Amino acid sequence: MHAQFKPDHIPKQSPKHVWPFIKKLGFLQQLSQEEISQLRKLHEKTAVFEKYQEILNPRDTQGQWLIVNRGWACRYTDLSNGSRQVINYYLPGDIINLPALNVSKTNYAISSITPMHVSKFKPDTLQNLFALHPKLESLYDLIHGNEENLLVEQVVRIGRRSAYERTAHLLLELYHRLKVVGQTVDNTYSMPLTQGLLADTLGMSFVHMNRTLHKLRSDNLIAIQSEKISLLDLDKLAEIAEYQNAGFVALTKES
Repeated sequence: MHAQFKPDHIPKQSPKHVWPFIKKLGFLQQLSQEEISQLRKLHEKTAVFEKYQEILNPRDTQGQWLIVNRGWACRYTDLSNGSRQVINYYLPGDIINLPALNVSKTNYAISSITPMHVSKFKPDTLQNLFALHPKLESLYDLIHGNEENLLVEQVVRIGRRSAYERTAHLLLELYHRLKVVGQTVDNTYSMPLTQGLLADTLGMSFVHMNRTLHKLRSDNLIAIQSEKISLLDLDKLAEIAEYQNAGFVALTKES
């Protein structure tokens, strides 16, 4: 890969700290102390990426997987006309499955959006863990299946929803994904996405994106202050977006 890992300058976590990935699994089903201890081994090797640092480009191959501990990244494709389509986001607790060594290239790239702290491991580490703890494999399969559902939601979102609906839908999806790993306060969360990134995600022009956010604010559905966004009426937003526990929340105890 062209983007090299930076030395890990973030202090090691205390034994009582719960990594976001472990929180996500624990949200689905209570984990034993032994299972938590084994999951911590996936976090033994860590690294950081700087803001807007390339993690993967279409020419790269990489057999190492990453768990996002802090920060955001996105997967995207650049088109020959200069436009960009953001495919999905990687948030704390997500695994970035980089291509296996036998994959010659990808049709997408991955880049950090913010400074990131990640844990890195090889896929066979996960397989060895699953061999000893089948319950963890079942929980991972649920998460992996949900990631496929999120990609389907993205296709439907930009293909069949209005600008107003698709924006409400994405904001709800991000909220629920962050809530699972304890990164929301009331109905507020940090969203380090520029209007340009949102536009590239939702298939809209910058101007249209700006107008849509303005309308959601004027309708008292959201409030934005710096990188903090508050969802002021979850039920109304869900009604507008036809959001029926889409994404990870469909697998949680709240469903």
